[in-house]
Amino acid sequence: MRVPRVLCPESEMKIILISGLFFHLQIRYLSPADPYAVTQEVDLTPLEAALLGLIQGLTEFLPVSSSGHLALAQALLGIQTGDVTFEIIVHFGTLLAVVTALRQRIAVLIKGCLARDPVAWRMVLFLFLGTLPAAIVGIGLKDILEEAFANPAAVSGFLIVTGVILYSTRFASGDRKEITMADAIVIGCAQAMAVFPGISRSGSTIGIGVWRGLDPREAATFSFLLSIPIILGATLLAVDDLIAHPPGEEAMWTLIIGAVMAYASGVFAIRWLMRLLAGGNLARFAYYCWAIGLAGVAYFWG
Repeated sequence: MRVPRVLCPESEMKIILISGLFFHLQIRYLSPADPYAVTQEVDLTPLEAALLGLIQGLTEFLPVSSSGHLALAQALLGIQTGDVTFEIIVHFGTLLAVVTALRQRIAVLIKGCLARDPVAWRMVLFLFLGTLPAAIVGIGLKDILEEAFANPAAVSGFLIVTGVILYSTRFASGDRKEITMADAIVIGCAQAMAVFPGISRSGSTIGIGVWRGLDPREAATFSFLLSIPIILGATLLAVDDLIAHPPGEEAMWTLIIGAVMAYASGVFAIRWLMRLLAGGNLARFAYYCWAIGLAGVAYFWG
């Protein structure tokens, strides 16, 4: 099936802005030779869309790096979407997963903001501060990131680094429930590390939160809330283009399949991870990251 171009030429600057500012939308689906070639048509079957959606939903929240798994999956299977619209739609599925899994916490935050509760508005400030470092790094290291996404061996190496981060939490513990401004900034810097494919966003942010003395589940909640403004902003930027240039029926079903799979697997991943964190089992994911990373280095090196 052919996925038609759904983004108009005027939106290229939007895509460049999104790709630079928000590491969720970096070039992991774009051609290395032309990282902003959003007009390229590619073959993407419903099965491939479902597979990428499943991988995205599970690995976005489990501490194993969604960007790393997607990059390796595409390299192994030869899948190229070539269109950032699929990336946005699939991430929208993970956004809905966060809202579903954390709906009570989000409702309390919204009610607090409407009631002008200083505690709620302080959390909004912390989320803003936590988002800034990734935006800055995404802009400053754009060229380096393009090369990293195009190099499966490098992605595999970064997965090994993620394993080290996760394993280190065996030597840290925390039970603090309240996020401070310092926590938000440090966790935001950890999130900025995850612009590199293979460095897990959830793993690095939760891990650094535990090292800061936070309860693992509280650190995970803040990490997941951090994903909301990034994904929501990118989705809103894409709405005009999707309305002005709607995809064909087959392409629309392909996008829906990817989003639904990302949503369902994302809800499962969040709830499962929260249960695991209650028992302090974050470090166990290190062995998986090391296994995949070492296998990837052995396969793709040279």
